Amino acid sequence: MPKIRMITFIAGVALVMAALSLGGCASTSSAVPADTFAQNIVYEIAPSAALTNVAFGIKPYKGTDHLHLSLTVKNISAETKRFRVNIFLPDGTSGGGLYPRKVKGDVTGVKAGEEHTREFPMLSKQLPSGFTIIVKELG
Repeated sequence: MPKIRMITFIAGVALVMAALSLGGCASTSSAVPADTFAQNIVYEIAPSAALTNVAFGIKPYKGTDHLHLSLTVKNISAETKRFRVNIFLPDGTSGGGLYPRKVKGDVTGVKAGEEHTREFPMLSKQLPSGFTIIVKELG
């Protein structure tokens, strides 16, 4: 009799696993539609710069999950420039930095026509309802 119970138990577990793997999650998409944020995104970009990529998501940082924003700035002027980026979230969290981060040797900025990408970990632990990105030319 115990052998029949074991076989029934294993068959039940297999059936539940098959049902869960075929059913999946209740949600069919994990992506947030872009138009959700459209009205809450503000860009202030210097005339010599272009923001070519903005990506964000939740990633681990110092042991816990935090919001990360990845920004790509392109120098559209004819000369080498250095930029300062500020990011402001609606909850008051802010971040930002310099492009390039450090000036060493002959590297004095982003060369004409080139792009530079940086990722900024934010103190926020959830996706924002919008954000403000300001790109200033340092001169």
